[in-house]
Amino acid sequence: MISMLLLLTAFLPNAGISSGQHVSQINAEIVSKRYSSGYFPVVGSYVEYELRLTNEGSNDVENQSLWILLKSEDNKTHSNAIYSIPVISAHSSKILHLGPFKMEGEGSHQLLSGMRGMAFDYRPDSFTVYRNDVISTLSVGIPLIMAGAGLVIFSLFWKRKRNIV
Repeated sequence: MISMLLLLTAFLPNAGISSGQHVSQINAEIVSKRYSSGYFPVVGSYVEYELRLTNEGSNDVENQSLWILLKSEDNKTHSNAIYSIPVISAHSSKILHLGPFKMEGEGSHQLLSGMRGMAFDYRPDSFTVYRNDVISTLSVGIPLIMAGAGLVIFSLFWKRKRNIV
């Protein structure tokens, strides 16, 4: 009985297509992403997105909702929002501002999105959130390593130049 229901639900979304109805296709693309902490995402900071929604269908998309979920691997971050979309005309696009979403935990994070009742093409965004002490160490350590490498190269160049003369 359950397998019969699963089989029926697999074909139900396609029933409207075969009867001549047009299904809207929405493509979602992240245009920009900004962290309140600067270049690296840090625990306790925020992330904001600009998302372009493009209606690839031949009919207008009206009175729809876009759901957004920012979640972390350890579930410390679990922010969600629903955005109302009054209308997107056929073959046109609209840009939405998403967030800010607070990043509560470190590790892998993912932004998920979707719309009900229509084909929705979206590639989830993934990024890693770092502890503040790790970023502080990197911001001091990398310049020191670069300066040390520069001194070594300069000293080798200087020795070689003195040996030639």
